[in-house]
Amino acid sequence: MNRLLSLLLTAITVLGGFFSLYRPAPPAAFTADCPAEERNMDLYRGVHSYVADCGGVPALFINGEPTPAAAYMTYLEEYNDYDAFVDAGYRLFSVPVLFAGRWINANDYCKPFHGGIFDREGAADFSALDASVARILSVCPDAFIFPRLNLSMPLWWIAAHPDCTDGTGKRELLFTDAYRETAAEMLRAVIDHINESAYAPHIVGYQIAGGNTEEWFHFDLNAGCCANAAGAFRAYLETYYPACTDFSLPDLSPLQGKGPHHKNEQLARYLEFANNAVAETICRLCTAAKNATGGNVVIGTFYGYSLEVTSPLYGTHALKTILDCENIDFICSPNSYIDTRDPNADWTEMYPADSVRLHGKLCMQECDIRTHLTRLLSEAAPEYDSENRYNAPIWHGLESKAQSVSMLRKAFSRQLIKGNGFWWFDMWGGWYHDPDLLAELRQMRALCAASLAETDRASTAELAVFVDESAYPYLTDCALRSAAFNQRRALGALGAPYDLYDVSDFAAVCRNYRAVLFLSDLKTPAMQDALARCKADRVPYLSVSNLKKGYSASELRAFCAAHGVHIFCDTGDLIYINKHYLAIHATEAGEKTVTLDGVYAYRELLTETGLQGTGAALHIPMQANETRLFALDAPE
Repeated sequence: MNRLLSLLLTAITVLGGFFSLYRPAPPAAFTADCPAEERNMDLYRGVHSYVADCGGVPALFINGEPTPAAAYMTYLEEYNDYDAFVDAGYRLFSVPVLFAGRWINANDYCKPFHGGIFDREGAADFSALDASVARILSVCPDAFIFPRLNLSMPLWWIAAHPDCTDGTGKRELLFTDAYRETAAEMLRAVIDHINESAYAPHIVGYQIAGGNTEEWFHFDLNAGCCANAAGAFRAYLETYYPACTDFSLPDLSPLQGKGPHHKNEQLARYLEFANNAVAETICRLCTAAKNATGGNVVIGTFYGYSLEVTSPLYGTHALKTILDCENIDFICSPNSYIDTRDPNADWTEMYPADSVRLHGKLCMQECDIRTHLTRLLSEAAPEYDSENRYNAPIWHGLESKAQSVSMLRKAFSRQLIKGNGFWWFDMWGGWYHDPDLLAELRQMRALCAASLAETDRASTAELAVFVDESAYPYLTDCALRSAAFNQRRALGALGAPYDLYDVSDFAAVCRNYRAVLFLSDLKTPAMQDALARCKADRVPYLSVSNLKKGYSASELRAFCAAHGVHIFCDTGDLIYINKHYLAIHATEAGEKTVTLDGVYAYRELLTETGLQGTGAALHIPMQANETRLFALDAPE
């Protein structure tokens, strides 16, 4: 084992030297700050929301009180389940708001959920927005709502700005000044309308959405690389690479190579541009929203899928820019779709969530959990998908109610123990309309509320894992998949909790952990510095490399145990744990032993007949794919 580690370290050193030969100095991050003195605080409308520390984890506060960030949303509002969720105790809702009546991705083969506010030039129509809010308030007069604003451009704008469209010619490039300015103008108009409405006191924030699937992917999923991008790319090079004389658009084909990385400087610079430019757009639009609200409510966005999206062509790999923007309060992603939502995989956040928390921002997870009631869109609402385009396995429902309960528990347990906010995303409506499921969801919301009273909600993980977005412009799709994406399966089966950061945060947190894992075989200056700190401080670490592309759960478990990381379970089951809660998901049937790090009183939750007792270990008989959740109390 020691010889193997020695060989790996040698390989790392060689790769580091190789990397330093061609890696340019990283450009400074884009910034789009909104100074507090420029905010119009006169816009206070009887509601004030913000994100602040609550027991060591960022949390949502409304009117000065920590509030469970547990919400409900559906795309198809005519098939909503608002009344059932209100009965289950939910008071936080989101609604889809379309600036343009277009489908959520570049292909317009599905019917949009409703018309767009700006479909007619010069004649904004807010009726769909007003009706969406009224529909919720008619069922829940004390509701709080954070609209999801889809800032896609209407057809008339596309026709008027052919030089601002992507390679498809159908959708906007996300980084042109014309798009940024028009989207910000439309955004201010929508927020001004809401500020003047009778329902303004119910609006507690906004989710700023755009791009493909509303997640700020380039619509063409090809980094917007087309003739219309040439001017913006040249301006980027002139600003951040003044010595550069080649302003041509790059060849993207090296990204499809089977090797771990490429050496094409022009390609790397374009990928830096295409990712940072999207992040800059988001920052500017969130700043516009923050100003329009007088700084009184939270603003958030989808972004940062550095664990999930293995192609740098999507534009999601500039999270640091987002984290540095003071006008963004929460970051969103769906739960991981790893292996088509394999029941036995850990459905992590798609981004390095502990970097998000470290920077004081709330993690908001989209829990779009399929159930036994889920039907294809073409079956549930054929008027929206008459051609049955949404029929891939990821859209299929689960086989049974029991499996649905377990998957809801699995998704929820992670959010509870990590301190995330979340919303149940009932995409096509009716996914959770079952008395037993709703009873579960009622208890889950109550647990979220109770957890906010805990004085110490922070992570207890002893292993830190680091990705490195600064390396992504040089990594092929293959390299990103083998490291950041695939390694999460083994980490989930480790039997111990871990925290996951971008390496730019290494110096701030490295001394809080017993051991470290690096998920990049390309050693950037940031990664080289982190490795040097580990050696200087004698922090045990492992790193993937071109020779060792990943580690199995058993290898990780042995490494962690050898360096004092407490292993709670060694049977490959998923474990989530902090000082107050424990969850286990069984990958196989059998009795599971969870060895705690001390003596605790434990009590099973979400059931009336579960296990309870006091001890240093739990012995839990479980079925395959079952999830069970416990409260923990350390005896005084």
